[in-house]
Amino acid sequence: MKDAGLDQMVIQWTADSKSQTTIYPSALEGYAQNTTHDVVEEALKTADAAGAQVYIGLQINDDWWTRYISDGPWLRNEAKIAHALASELWKRYGQHASFAGWYLPFEVDNVETGTADWDNLVAFYRSTGNHLHRLAAGKPVAISPFFNSKLGLSPSQWQTMWEYVLKRSPIDVIAVQDGIGVSHANRDELPTWFEAVKAAIEKSRPEAKLWVDTETFDRDLQPMAIRSIVNDMCAVQSYVSGYLSFSFNHFLSPQQVNPLYYRTYMQFLETGKVEKVSPSKPAELGAAALDAATIRLTWTASTDNVGVAGYRIRRNDQLVTTTHDASSAYVDSGLDSETTYRYQIKAFDAAGNESDVSDAATATTPQPHLYPVNIALGRPYAATMAANASYPDTSGVELTDGALDSTNYADPSWQGRATNKPYSFTIDLGEVQVIREVRSHWLQDKPSAVFLPKQISWSISDDGVNFGFAGTVTKPAPGDENLSRWYTLTDLAGFHGRYVRMQVTPGWSAGWTFVDEIEVRQ
Repeated sequence: MKDAGLDQMVIQWTADSKSQTTIYPSALEGYAQNTTHDVVEEALKTADAAGAQVYIGLQINDDWWTRYISDGPWLRNEAKIAHALASELWKRYGQHASFAGWYLPFEVDNVETGTADWDNLVAFYRSTGNHLHRLAAGKPVAISPFFNSKLGLSPSQWQTMWEYVLKRSPIDVIAVQDGIGVSHANRDELPTWFEAVKAAIEKSRPEAKLWVDTETFDRDLQPMAIRSIVNDMCAVQSYVSGYLSFSFNHFLSPQQVNPLYYRTYMQFLETGKVEKVSPSKPAELGAAALDAATIRLTWTASTDNVGVAGYRIRRNDQLVTTTHDASSAYVDSGLDSETTYRYQIKAFDAAGNESDVSDAATATTPQPHLYPVNIALGRPYAATMAANASYPDTSGVELTDGALDSTNYADPSWQGRATNKPYSFTIDLGEVQVIREVRSHWLQDKPSAVFLPKQISWSISDDGVNFGFAGTVTKPAPGDENLSRWYTLTDLAGFHGRYVRMQVTPGWSAGWTFVDEIEVRQ
């Protein structure tokens, strides 16, 4: 980080007030540490030695995304938790020279913010901010709001909101997320939004600082091209006095991702330019159907002056997925049977340079094996996580009633969950039966933050206690449009049981998963 010019770190959160866990040894009543090491102590000690600064985050809580600032009593209770947490953190770690300030993890946006709720936000900021300033005089308090240029308040309305809030709140640093990685904004929109926040600061709290929280990931939670990161930073340069990387340790560090990204960024720091040499064209692309829903692609790898970071896969002239390694093979799943598909690929490097597109290859999927009887139809099931109250599991029967919905997430058969934590469903088939196929139906609506699961894992049991693993289905590559997709595990051999469990791994850290049906067939 020091070599890359990064001298500040934000520990985004130190506690989860919903699960009552911490990342350090806490004495708060009801809280338990869920990390092996004292993460706060290790970070501060390392920063002390490196001459870096650390902003200590307080608590997160998943309920924030549904209660938000409209729930005044909930927010007031979170302020009390923040007070106790901050007092303990300052007592334990305040002696560290690198303890530079505080960070409030609840992220305010322009979408769910109504004028009637601004006073709730002010009350939270005032209560928490004043406590932090009394506790550690001179230590700034930072927040990181975000905006969606397609929804909610306009830039001028957002400026009005922040004028109102900052005039009444002891906030010292506003590090606005640029929204490029999650597609909340285009680069040419950034000046308008950052100018609005800067004007609000100058009018209502001129001593506060405006930073940018530059997103360094793409929509698939993979590293963003270095040229895009640099251009995004330049777009707001005249409005901000500081930069955060959201997040170096996940998406740029050579300890976490392909070292080509770090190497290319360091070259930019040394030369002031992002290299422009494109990889060579991928050659000898071949395609072969493996079964009714799967095609395997192979090709001769491209070469590059710095290194190939991955390949973009095009199916029927549409970009459907991007690989992020130098592997020269890809398995395309979740396809339709008896269908011919045409493929082309491009190589890219960490700078964002792309090769010429490859020659095309085609393959045709065969007929499927048909298992006609859905033995899960009408059967009861249990979930380890309840659906969100806005998109509930009506009467507890939606997943086995045989009803499929449209690609509108508001249709009643869909049930939704806003979480990044795994959850599962267990279906009771009533008696032990032969099982040949399991599948579930999911929604994708990326503009509404509804994402396909990263993977679905299946297990089967005779007694509901001892489960045997049946297999895993990973996320298909359908493209970016609104659609629904089946996750299917088929041609199971030797499996029988009364209980079928489906474990869901969400695909986005701050998004939704929507499901409307689970089937078990024979």
